[in-house]
Amino acid sequence: MSGIDSNIGGFLSETTEIEQRITDAKSNITRIQEFQGQILNSTSTSTSNSAARERENIIANTRNLLIECKDRVKKIQYENARVPSSDPNFGIRQQRYEYLRTKLSNVLEEYRQVESDFMKQTKDRMARQYKVVNPNATQQEIDDYVSNSDSEPIFQHAILKTNEAKNALEEVQKRHEDIKNIENTIAELAALFQELHLQVEAQDQTIINIEQNAETIAEKTEQTTQELGKATLLAKAARKKKWICLVIFILIIIIIVIVIITQLPQIRGDNSQSNNTNKTVTPALSNSPSSPSLT
Repeated sequence: MSGIDSNIGGFLSETTEIEQRITDAKSNITRIQEFQGQILNSTSTSTSNSAARERENIIANTRNLLIECKDRVKKIQYENARVPSSDPNFGIRQQRYEYLRTKLSNVLEEYRQVESDFMKQTKDRMARQYKVVNPNATQQEIDDYVSNSDSEPIFQHAILKTNEAKNALEEVQKRHEDIKNIENTIAELAALFQELHLQVEAQDQTIINIEQNAETIAEKTEQTTQELGKATLLAKAARKKKWICLVIFILIIIIIVIVIITQLPQIRGDNSQSNNTNKTVTPALSNSPSSPSLT
């Protein structure tokens, strides 16, 4: 079919490559998780900052990988929608699509869980920092601050009296930024997951049906044209045979006429000789002596 790779070998190569890209994204998620552990457990600012930079780089790479994989899997979905179920490769195409979609969905869910855990751990660390500065803070106050960075000025005013307070403020400021980024990542993952599982829209299906009908009509038209071409060739061959038969018939007539013309003088000669013989015999009979009459 036009616009669709009917070569199953090329299709399988494409799905194998997509699967490898999904595996690469999964490996990145493992590394992201490792760097998050370093960020949470590090007591060195330089080590924590270095781990944070590495994590951001891998997150950017992973985002691109996941978007690419989602787009390629969706492309297969649309291509499969254009393949008739009678196609011998339809089954394997559909199986590979479902496999890739499930694998990518699992990776998206794993990544979402990793980011959710990191956000929870980050908020817990922020709460501990807040508790260090303000031991009498209630849980509601802590939750309000952790969930709302707008309360930061109040916190800042309360803790700038000691170096420990200053360090705590810097830590909390970083964690607030981390939480915003984590929330953005989780939102992106949710959108990717939704797009991945979005079925072919009714309008798209109508277009696909029109394309399928157009391709079917084109195929039938081509088949009819081929059959008409064969019929034309057969008709020409039949006419050619008729002309050959006519020519043979005329040749036979000509041969017969020639034979007759050729044999006619001989027939006339034989007839003349026969007439001469009859004339010779008749006088001889008339000159023979008559038999004596009986008295």
